[in-house]
Amino acid sequence: MTPGPLGRRFYQRPTLTLAPALLGAWLCRREGDSVRRGRIVEVEAYTDDAASHCRARRRTPRNAVMFGPPGYAYVYFTYGMHHCLNVVAESDGVPGAVLLRGLDGLADANGPGRLCRVMGIDLQLNGVDLTTGESLWLEPGRRRRGERIVRTTRIGIRHDVELPWRFYLLGSPGVSRRDRAAEAEGNHG
Repeated sequence: MTPGPLGRRFYQRPTLTLAPALLGAWLCRREGDSVRRGRIVEVEAYTDDAASHCRARRRTPRNAVMFGPPGYAYVYFTYGMHHCLNVVAESDGVPGAVLLRGLDGLADANGPGRLCRVMGIDLQLNGVDLTTGESLWLEPGRRRRGERIVRTTRIGIRHDVELPWRFYLLGSPGVSRRDRAAEAEGNHG
């Protein structure tokens, strides 16, 4: 028996607090009678910083989901070929979301575009309530004994590149890109 989806309160916290809390949780996708599950092992946090779709707290039709309420999926299409899945954080009206970058337990689910392809996530899931357990949701999980979180900079952005807002589980095969310098410096929990 599965534990069921995480509730709204789980998501209603600062983006930088939610991001590492998602590591070890399970991303679940129902299509028909089957459910695919992958363990979240890499994430990036976005608030109203210069690299975010919500920079300067400007709401648009594209980013409106990022302004809450928390616990919803923000899916967008990028580079004309990739979908990316974010989990909305914060409280209603405050922009913030966590990009899911890597999963363990499913082949080729490292990187946000590949993750979405493997899980069958596209723009039709933008704005889906992750707390219902219908088509897309997250289930509780935890870090395994001895698993450490590496904190480092985000990937593939041009602004605020120095912010250490990417988190991943050290040694996980689902991580899209390791930061050996951060690992050696002990930037982990």
